[in-house]
Amino acid sequence: MHDNELWQVYNDNGTVVMGKGAPKEEFNSNSSLIMGNSHIWFWKANENGVSILLQKRSLSKPNKPGWFHISAGGHINVGESPVQAAVRETQEEMGLSIDEAKLHFVQAVRIIEKDPRDIVNVFLYQLKGDEEFTFVDGEVDSYEWRSLDNFKEITKNAAENNLVPQGSLYFGTLIAALEYISQ
Repeated sequence: MHDNELWQVYNDNGTVVMGKGAPKEEFNSNSSLIMGNSHIWFWKANENGVSILLQKRSLSKPNKPGWFHISAGGHINVGESPVQAAVRETQEEMGLSIDEAKLHFVQAVRIIEKDPRDIVNVFLYQLKGDEEFTFVDGEVDSYEWRSLDNFKEITKNAAENNLVPQGSLYFGTLIAALEYISQ
């Protein structure tokens, strides 16, 4: 997050509260505010099958430092769509420009056990696998490609595998969508 960002506020039904944004600090202190996030999972196909790109979070992150997580993602700012946030976050975290038309929408979900105030928009995006990533904003330590079989296995008990837990609904739907679009 950058200092001047205002996160978009949402109604409980998932619609945008027009013209209403708040800084991170207000979300931290006001439990009635609902926020939106965009998660982008990059994948590639090769002779060995399908692989998914995991981000290793920076050791300076206050939450789950050094754990594996989504390829890129973050909060939706005021006036942004989930797609626009996905494109911006990818550029900020990876130095990678992506084509929004090639984003594959997977789901919008509230992970109640993690944070019921968070509406997460999940996308898949296919890469060639030879892209170069830069660590633009200091949120990411490194990236690692994992086979789809390995990813399926580690999502069964994410926390034990240092993968930020998103829940079985989130991971199950993500894996099903990846299997579908990679055929």
